[in-house]
Amino acid sequence: MKTITIIGGGLGGLALGIYLRRLEVPVRLIEAGSYPKHKVCGEFICGVSPEWLSEMGLDNIVADSVHHHEMSWWMGSKRVLETPMPTVAWGLSRYQLDLDLSRKFVELGGELILGQRGPAEDVPGTVIGVGKKKTTGSDWIGLKIHVAEFPIEGLEMHVGSAGYVGLCEVERQQVNICGLFKVQKELRGKDLLRQYLRANGLTQLEERIGAATAVEGAVAATAGFQLGAQDYEGGFRLGDAAYLIPPFSGNGMSMALESAYLAGRTLQQYARSEISWEQVCEAHEQAMQKHFTKRMKWAETLHPLLFSSVGRASLKAAAPVLPIRYLFERLRRV
Repeated sequence: MKTITIIGGGLGGLALGIYLRRLEVPVRLIEAGSYPKHKVCGEFICGVSPEWLSEMGLDNIVADSVHHHEMSWWMGSKRVLETPMPTVAWGLSRYQLDLDLSRKFVELGGELILGQRGPAEDVPGTVIGVGKKKTTGSDWIGLKIHVAEFPIEGLEMHVGSAGYVGLCEVERQQVNICGLFKVQKELRGKDLLRQYLRANGLTQLEERIGAATAVEGAVAATAGFQLGAQDYEGGFRLGDAAYLIPPFSGNGMSMALESAYLAGRTLQQYARSEISWEQVCEAHEQAMQKHFTKRMKWAETLHPLLFSSVGRASLKAAAPVLPIRYLFERLRRV
């Protein structure tokens, strides 16, 4: 049987590696970094079905997570929406999740190579899961911290003048605070997330964070990326390496897992020499477009409203009567 090589050991790459090992496919996974590591991420999963997780062997994701059933939405200092989640959201940190998945991959017989970069190019039998493509001149910066002793119920989203922040409790009663902002070059140095909160009019949230206990080392930042379909040519691409959905949708982690599920059986066929690499790539691209194109269009339509004063005012006024379940379902597979 042919070996599948996965370049990039993020959520999608690790999930695919585990799934392929359950399908008895030889797998080599090459990751430039090491585990555990904090990443800029909303750190909750919402959308992928429990049946898909079970088939991939990832039931522990649900079992070991914090279950969230409520969400609230803030515009500046005013809460404009508080509602039950249409489906449960599972909160857990990437710091712990990626470590647990990497260990499970090895336990299942996968070959894990750390501290090495693999070729991000179209090579038969190679899956590219290196995440979002880095670009110059990007307008965006993502920032994340963990805090403790921070009262919260369910998920929170706070919208400022040029950015938004999501809050989610994860394991060990820690709260993940992760934001996407338009870059402001004058902001730099320590406590960068709090600086961006103040600059975006989210002073009430910044004060809440100031009263909490920062978790040592649980800080991450990323910049130099573009949202939407990633500008790669050819190859077999997974998760963020294919589509980077605007994070307000809360669908990034789910899409990584879904893309791993969509890839598994097709790659198994290739490993068994039942289909060619060209057929694998074509089938995977069709599956990805079928499952993700519509939700990407919805997210890309709604996202600009959060960065427009008119759009924010309209959303604020409409919040009590927004068709939450309808929008929720347009942004994910449920």
